[in-house]
Amino acid sequence: MKILLLGSSGLLGSDCRDVLKDEHQVIAPSRSELDIISWDAAIDSLHKISPNVIINCAAYTDVNGCEKDDYRIKKVNIEGPRNFAQGSARYNCRMIHISSDYVFSGQKGIPQPYFEDDPVEPVSAYGRCKVESEVAVKENAPSYIIIRTGWLYGKNGNDFIDALLVKAMKSPRKTIKVVDDQVGSPTWSYRLALQIKTLLKTDLKGTFHATSEGYCSRYEFAQHVFEQLNIKTPIKPCKLSDFPQQAKRPHNCILENRLLKTLGYNIMADWKEDVNEYLEKYGKDLIKEAKANK
Repeated sequence: MKILLLGSSGLLGSDCRDVLKDEHQVIAPSRSELDIISWDAAIDSLHKISPNVIINCAAYTDVNGCEKDDYRIKKVNIEGPRNFAQGSARYNCRMIHISSDYVFSGQKGIPQPYFEDDPVEPVSAYGRCKVESEVAVKENAPSYIIIRTGWLYGKNGNDFIDALLVKAMKSPRKTIKVVDDQVGSPTWSYRLALQIKTLLKTDLKGTFHATSEGYCSRYEFAQHVFEQLNIKTPIKPCKLSDFPQQAKRPHNCILENRLLKTLGYNIMADWKEDVNEYLEKYGKDLIKEAKANK
């Protein structure tokens, strides 16, 4: 299968490239090689490559930045997906598009999860543009899969674990405040890439949730990481309201992989199992990198 992978240098895109390259022909142009916000560039790339599948991992994901950069989110997060969705119709190829837990308000009582058919109600500019990107794909791509996920971490990108370790290495004895009133499912980008690989073997169409099983607060996530890496830096719970930010965050980010389970294609693991395996493989390197970046 020939796959056009967009956003291959990012957290999820890099893992998709590594996971898929053994069984598929993966064409992964850089940002400078393919400008996704250009209609002409998008159509020209599809004409030249003739992929069977487009996987769109490209996105502007700075949640606070999205509040003040309306031009960028419209171009990258909406027009880009729309270009390739329309192109997929023209060149008869499938499209897999990555969306977010931030399409929901987060007001459901914890631990009630969000299901695929729950009404979307974003509370931030980032969430709103992800909703619009979903609509663009649904309205234009005849064969599509939209994957909603959240709380991604992995070896090829800046994530919550990286930020946590940098703080700990910079001031080992200084207490780190971590919010305990935002709950979700830490999801390993490598595991999600494996889930995408599984979905490529199906003819499914629609919107699916794909996060790790189980849930925790950001504070519990941080505690678990430090316990596994034997880091003694103290952590103190706090509230989202203690950190006023430009973008409002949903409190409940729990997604239920209901459709994947119903159809027998869910391969997502418990969040602690994946975090443990990830830290076993990369923990020492992550600490070294954090010390270098402190």
